[in-house]
Amino acid sequence: MSDVLYEERGRVAIVTLNRAEALNTFTHEMRVGIIDAFKKVADAEHIRAAVLTGAGRGFSAGADLNGLPPSGEQVMAMLEKEFGPGILAIAELPKPVVGAVNGFASGIGAGYALACDMLVMGEKSFLQLPFAKIGLVPDGGLTWQFAQRVGARHAFEMALIGDRIPAARCVELGLANRVVADQEVLEAAFGLAEKLADAAPLALAGTKRLLRRAHALDLAGAIREEGAIQSVCIDSQDFREGVKAFFEKRAPQFKGR
Repeated sequence: MSDVLYEERGRVAIVTLNRAEALNTFTHEMRVGIIDAFKKVADAEHIRAAVLTGAGRGFSAGADLNGLPPSGEQVMAMLEKEFGPGILAIAELPKPVVGAVNGFASGIGAGYALACDMLVMGEKSFLQLPFAKIGLVPDGGLTWQFAQRVGARHAFEMALIGDRIPAARCVELGLANRVVADQEVLEAAFGLAEKLADAAPLALAGTKRLLRRAHALDLAGAIREEGAIQSVCIDSQDFREGVKAFFEKRAPQFKGR
């Protein structure tokens, strides 16, 4: 059985971390499997959105400490060549990804969860950065992701004290979008992904890119980048279809062209 499962339900792909017996801690196979799975999502024209979740009791407990390389240089290479590309494959995918956190997303597992564009959490689930407890710094982009979402002061507390961040608090802080009953996490995330799959693909990809880059731009720069992407959208068949559907009072049929 693969450490990462890939399945398709209509226009939505579901990627599942599949080491339930080991709390979905990351092996080499899982790190590479995530990269491969999201390449499939990117390459499949009929797939418009994806869900990322974990099998069993939790999303992921993070790195497999027993499987870490023996030297710092090897760990750095693993972060740059395996963990990093997998997280970026989610963040830079020109299609929406909805994370479904059941139970827990701890350590670098939280990095994958927060890379998703939207996050649904079970009511008893939590995020946690336990790195300081074992003498490490947050990795997998977590220092950046937490600082961007909650600000430096909250991020400092979460990274150094390392307490669990309950699902409801995650929503308050902007780390997650919504909390649902534990048994409904996957279906709630899938429902959101299906709604996102209705959007015009070019406009959705452009919006994702603009929002992901907003922190790096000033207002004038954002206006310029919006204009460049809008020029592509307004020349598209999707825009013409959207306007036609609006006047005909029907749902548009977007093709991504």
